[in-house]
Amino acid sequence: MAGRIKGITIEIGGNTQPLQNALKDVNKQSDSLAKELKDVERLLKFDPGNVEALAQKQQLLTQQIENTTQKLDKLKAAEQQVQAQFQNGKISEEQYRAFRREIEFTEGSLNGLKNKLGNMKAEQENVASSTRQLETLFRATGKSVDDFAGALGNRLVNAIRNGTATSRQLEQAIGIIGREALGAETDIEKLQRALRSVDAGNSIQQVRNELRDLQQEAGRTEKKFEGLKVGLENVIGGMAAGGGIATAIEKAMDMSKLKTKIEIGFDVPESSKKSVEDAVRGISAYGLDAEEALEGVRRQWALNKNVSDEANASFVQSAAVISNAYAGIDFTELIQETNEIGNELGISQEGALGMADALLKMGFPPEQLDIIAEYGGQLTRAGYNAEEVQAIMAAGVETGTWNIDNLLDGLKEGRVKAAEFGQGVDKAMTEALEGTQISAEQVQIWGQAVANGGKEGSAAMTEIAQALSQVDDETKRNELGVKFFGR
Repeated sequence: MAGRIKGITIEIGGNTQPLQNALKDVNKQSDSLAKELKDVERLLKFDPGNVEALAQKQQLLTQQIENTTQKLDKLKAAEQQVQAQFQNGKISEEQYRAFRREIEFTEGSLNGLKNKLGNMKAEQENVASSTRQLETLFRATGKSVDDFAGALGNRLVNAIRNGTATSRQLEQAIGIIGREALGAETDIEKLQRALRSVDAGNSIQQVRNELRDLQQEAGRTEKKFEGLKVGLENVIGGMAAGGGIATAIEKAMDMSKLKTKIEIGFDVPESSKKSVEDAVRGISAYGLDAEEALEGVRRQWALNKNVSDEANASFVQSAAVISNAYAGIDFTELIQETNEIGNELGISQEGALGMADALLKMGFPPEQLDIIAEYGGQLTRAGYNAEEVQAIMAAGVETGTWNIDNLLDGLKEGRVKAAEFGQGVDKAMTEALEGTQISAEQVQIWGQAVANGGKEGSAAMTEIAQALSQVDDETKRNELGVKFFGR
């Protein structure tokens, strides 16, 4: 940042001083908080339910928001003075543009931090709500989590017992327990409404009465399978030869239940229900279980209501192939993430899926897929297009020397450092370049382009990342990476 506002002097509280000095304390505090926050987030990747780490993350985000707000306030306070200096010829156009970019970077950073904190608080509220629903369900049925251990599985049971379950896991548990206790065709949305009614003043007895009604409704639904026109006799006849009559009946009943779930759980036109059903059945062939396939398809159609059934069906098939090909990728999350990537980078969801697939093939960490949207959005707002974002991420993967999260988090610092090289390459950097195909002159050219900003600056940053990926000596590559990106 110092490189961007170097040479700009302002008056604050009657004292005239360089702007970079006025921001020295908030920048130092920002660096300290960012480093600690990164450590906490790294811990949460391995232990998402760590209560102490979650509390620390919330506290650090709050402090970082306060600190970044102070920085933005100081920049805004200096804005009029800097504009006057530019108009009077006291600072160059390049310095003025750099100052404007610093404001935009700071605003983008502040918005990103607020979104993170907002998402975290929303998740906490969802966990609290789902926990209350689960407790109400146990009270109303007279059961405990241990009574459903077989259906829930050890991992989910332990997460519930330890208080580390996410809101999504808790909702999944409510669905499983509801179907186990009340019947396979229980309307889970109605069940959750009944459980939430306690918050509005309903008694446990009133909830029990509603659960009894749901149980009876589920029983009636199960008796109507023959009326769904599935043609069980034909299905059984076709399947019996291949897998035995018992397997055939089981599969036919699953198909009947699928129709019922689509009828109840999907907000799609009648004309789309057949396409949804075919899509769920089709992607089940890629190793997804029925519930996972159903939820992923539901998410795709919900996020893309204005897209044709054919396009949605084609997309979920491609997503199923990718989620099956890489360990650690959840089908529904892949659909959600590619939708967010498309929105952030201004590309189609198909283009976003293609980008994710290309990066995964290169070795991009599946567990960090969410940062493509997070950092991609920041980079596009800084002037990069989707191809440049992908190239930077790909170059980071190819080097094999950085955690991709760290690399992208360092891009802002990298732009600052590169811009400083535009004013001249120091002796230490010149020595570090020895033995590579990168010259000091080229580094200075890149630095000048970055300082100018826009597409030229974005292209220069991409070229830097690509040039680093072509340095054969791993030690040298890592050393240069630190000098360019501060990582």
